[in-house]
Amino acid sequence: MTSLPRIRRIYFLVVLVLMIIFYLWNLVRVRLVDIEWLKEDNISRTVATSGWLIKEEQLLLSPGRGQLRLLVDDGERVRAGAPVAEVILSQNGGAGEKRVVYAPRGGVFCNHIDGLEELLRPANALKMEAVEKLEVKPVSPLTGSRVEKGEPVGKLVDNLSGIWYWCRVDGEGNRAVKWPAGQQVVILWQGRPVEARLEKVAGEEMLFLLPAYPGDLIHRRQVQMELKVGELSGYAVPSRALVKRGEEQGIYIVSRRRVAWVPVRVLGGTPERVIIAGEQLSACTRYVANPFWVRESDEVE
Repeated sequence: MTSLPRIRRIYFLVVLVLMIIFYLWNLVRVRLVDIEWLKEDNISRTVATSGWLIKEEQLLLSPGRGQLRLLVDDGERVRAGAPVAEVILSQNGGAGEKRVVYAPRGGVFCNHIDGLEELLRPANALKMEAVEKLEVKPVSPLTGSRVEKGEPVGKLVDNLSGIWYWCRVDGEGNRAVKWPAGQQVVILWQGRPVEARLEKVAGEEMLFLLPAYPGDLIHRRQVQMELKVGELSGYAVPSRALVKRGEEQGIYIVSRRRVAWVPVRVLGGTPERVIIAGEQLSACTRYVANPFWVRESDEVE
């Protein structure tokens, strides 16, 4: 049998180890706490949309049946009259005459075709629902491909005339966007601001002209963009800094080296950052940006 003194020693060692672990855990936890000063900032209010890009584009057709050879790269800008492709015509089962396809005007050569080049136009009377029901079959002719006479071998996009963004804004977004035709607006593409002008409004559908735009939009048709409808001003904090109690949102602030929860009003924001306001908030307030590591009344530096 284990003697009583030995049991006491084991008990003492277990308690000592637990105390050391607890001390080290608190030491590490305090060092992981991120304490920041509240700062005033602005966050854009946006409405998410999905739509179609409409461009000034022209299909380049094969002059005959044969084998295709591209002379320029996808995305390369060419001048008017420049050779962009050649087709080696098929004759009696063998290779025959070589025909060259020239650029009728300057622009960017693209070899991805979706069949909407001649359908989507700024003055198009079709409803978006009709376009969405169309069966789109993208093709990308490459060097070595067999092509038929009159079949597209590529297209030319006028990258100097701007592009149009045709989208539908419904639900809450439609109530937030009340712009007349001619309104200058800002559209966000992957977080990048792009200046645009609202050309037409028809119910929930809107057509925007983007005079200048990121170059990679040349190669896209369906995109998701955000319409900037205003700005929120106030104290900006990470969304993870919010601590909910019941139905009320709040944050942990640091007062006299102690953590305290205070209620706040969330005015809006993004998934990453929010704008807040509250009676106990000021530019002299320090708050906990990662509340996972603290509890109310904890002592922090």
